[in-house]
Amino acid sequence: MYKEQVYVTTNVALVMDGIVVILAGYAAYYLRWLLGGDAEWALDGGMFISIVMSLMFVNCYVLGQLGFYASDFNPPFWAALRKVTLAVAIDFSLVTMGLFFIKEESLSRMFLGIYAALVFMGLMFVRALFYYFFRRSADAYGLRRILLVGSSDRVEAVFKAFQRQKSWGHTLVGSLAVGPLFQIEGLPCLGSAEDMAHIILENDVDEVVFTVPGNVPFDFPMYLDICKETGLTCRIVPAMFAPDDGRWGLQVDSIDNIPALSLYGTTINASGLFYKRLLDLAGGALGFVLLCIMYVPIALAIKLESPGPVLFSQVRVGQNNRKFRLHKFRSMYIDAEERKKELMDKNEMEGHMFKMKDDPRVTRVGRFLRKTSLDEFPQFINVIRGEMSLVGTRPPTVDEVSHYAKAERRRISMKPGVTGLWQVSGRSEINDFADVVRLDLEYIDGWRFIHDIRIVFKTIWVIFTKHGAS
Repeated sequence: MYKEQVYVTTNVALVMDGIVVILAGYAAYYLRWLLGGDAEWALDGGMFISIVMSLMFVNCYVLGQLGFYASDFNPPFWAALRKVTLAVAIDFSLVTMGLFFIKEESLSRMFLGIYAALVFMGLMFVRALFYYFFRRSADAYGLRRILLVGSSDRVEAVFKAFQRQKSWGHTLVGSLAVGPLFQIEGLPCLGSAEDMAHIILENDVDEVVFTVPGNVPFDFPMYLDICKETGLTCRIVPAMFAPDDGRWGLQVDSIDNIPALSLYGTTINASGLFYKRLLDLAGGALGFVLLCIMYVPIALAIKLESPGPVLFSQVRVGQNNRKFRLHKFRSMYIDAEERKKELMDKNEMEGHMFKMKDDPRVTRVGRFLRKTSLDEFPQFINVIRGEMSLVGTRPPTVDEVSHYAKAERRRISMKPGVTGLWQVSGRSEINDFADVVRLDLEYIDGWRFIHDIRIVFKTIWVIFTKHGAS
């Protein structure tokens, strides 16, 4: 997946840099006409397009030569600033030299100056986005949290490779020792490999990388089963394990220049994650706009019926045990959580969830909000923040997850969604938690981008036909 991430990232960077050059060209043309004090100034359309297109290709080539599109190029911000300045200087030097040779006399130096300044600012904006995306703080919500398991020398080699590896943002949470405990600067040792089962839960781990020496006894099948059952991706640096059957579905990958056998916790690849996030941002933005429009009337209705906050916020469990605060319009009375204990004997749901058809804690406004699914709209805030996805699994509570069996934990190996298979499969008719798990795992194991699109449209149909809402 890392190679695919680099491929997707490089192409996105190329497209964004090209768009910057094109937009900056049109903006510079307009500003030159507006600020130049020469109402009759104009640049031939063919010449303008030639300049913009030439500059776009020259800029991509120069940035490529400076290493901006290399897989291991992830410099500090100020280093990127110096290289972008150099790139813009080379770009416009070459363009100016070309115009000199063709003796183009109608070109304005003010136009070129404005154009260079806008290109510089645009490229730096793109670099700032990538800088934030790849070099966020270690506790950022969306980072892939990686645990290394192995011997001191091999863990250190892979640790350094990860420091060079460009990906969509990762942090190394620590290491587990196979054999004697050890310390590596910048990488805490969290204990022994025997403790992996509970350490991956305590540290919200997304991936496990095994760097075990070939001469050390190690029960790989047991550890691979732990990863597979909990939905974690794992990688094995070669010459350390030879799989004797295909039950794990191992694939070849690499960490910087170190090859690794990989077992993915989900079927979604890097391109799929990229398109899924684009869908989340588009759907989240639209949902947030609708939330802003409907917030005041819904807030008034909630306040007029019962005292308390407009929004209900609760800590939920996200991808791989991450905690986040989910937001909904409040549909219950303010003392709903306290009254829940009194109603547990009337629970209609088999398993770890609570469900009651005529729940007395729900207000009249709340019943309307739930029937129309309007109570869900504040979750688009969670989608934009990256804590949830537009389509995903049902977001469980902390209490629910604390009672999960090992196999049930795999349902939190993807981001929870505002909607999902459980939403379009008649959620009011589901009375067994096992069915919720089955639908979530069916979604995870069979994920396709087109399936997300279908679920979105099916959800809209369900809302308007009021089928399955509760």
